[in-house]
Amino acid sequence: MKIGLTQRILYHKGRAYDSIEHGWYSYLDGHVLSFIRNDVVQDFDSLADDLDCLIITGGDDSTLRRVVETKIATRMLQRNKPIIGICHGAFLLTDLMGGVVNDVITHMDSSHEVLYFGERKTVNSYHNLCISTPPEKSIVLAVDDEGYCESWIDSKIAAVVWHPERMEVPWIPDEIQTLLQRKK
Repeated sequence: MKIGLTQRILYHKGRAYDSIEHGWYSYLDGHVLSFIRNDVVQDFDSLADDLDCLIITGGDDSTLRRVVETKIATRMLQRNKPIIGICHGAFLLTDLMGGVVNDVITHMDSSHEVLYFGERKTVNSYHNLCISTPPEKSIVLAVDDEGYCESWIDSKIAAVVWHPERMEVPWIPDEIQTLLQRKK
C-alpha cells in the first residue's frame, strides 16, 4: 500500500525544513511511504491518484502546512480514499468535518488512559487541544476520563489524538487499523 504522510515544518538557522517522525518508518514497515512536501505549487490531483491512503501526521500547525494538508485531504475525499489524522491531523480533520476542537491543559507531555468499547488503553499525549464535539456523522471509538473524544471514524476518514508511532507497542483502534490493510 502506498501511504502519503504529511510533514511538520521545522525552522533552523533561518531555513524551513520538512520533517517526519522516525517512528513512522517502523510503524508502517512494509508499506511504500510517500512524503507530502509543504508546497502549495504541486499537482494534488496526481498525488491523490497515486496514493492508497493519507496520514496527516502530528506536529506543530502552520498556515502553509494547513493549506497543503487541506488540499491533499480534499483530493483524497473526492476519490473516497482513506485519510487518518494523528494528533495535529486529528484536530485538522475534526475541524474540516464540522467537529469542535477546544483548548485543554491536561494532555501535554503525558500518558493517560482512554476507554475503547469498555477496554482501557494507555496512550500518550503531546497536545494542548481536545475534541469536544466530534464530526456529526462520526462514530466515537475512544474517550478519555474527562469524556473528550480521543478517536473517531466516519467511513474512510479517521482520527486519533495520540501518537501510535511514538508508542513502545503502537496501538490504534481496529476500525482504523483496517484502513491500513494492504490491497489484495
